[in-house]
Amino acid sequence: MQELQRMMKDVARKTIAGDYPHVKLPAVVYASVGKVKRLDACEVKELVIYNDENRGSHYRGHITAYWYEYELTVLDRFGNPDADYPPIPQVRSKKQFQQGAVVAVALPYGELAPSIIGEVRL
Repeated sequence: MQELQRMMKDVARKTIAGDYPHVKLPAVVYASVGKVKRLDACEVKELVIYNDENRGSHYRGHITAYWYEYELTVLDRFGNPDADYPPIPQVRSKKQFQQGAVVAVALPYGELAPSIIGEVRL
């Protein structure tokens, strides 16, 4: 009986590893922001800005923002660097974070193509 259980576990492990690798990895991890690099600017045009103090007053405007590139170090749930993950370079985001900040990072479908969700506090 134990032999059958072991075989079934081996088949399940192989199936998960081959067909569902994203099940083995967490969908969201914590990461520490390492290197920070400001990239090119992007603009949001055709904005209408309202003045809350002077009702009905508004004016047209635009915003210039930047893309940022980060190197991330994946952390375990306690905030320690996780040796199972290499540093992840060239993670781009329009969100600005300081070096050393802790962020939540989504790993869609178990791939190392992270998207920064936002800053968190452990």
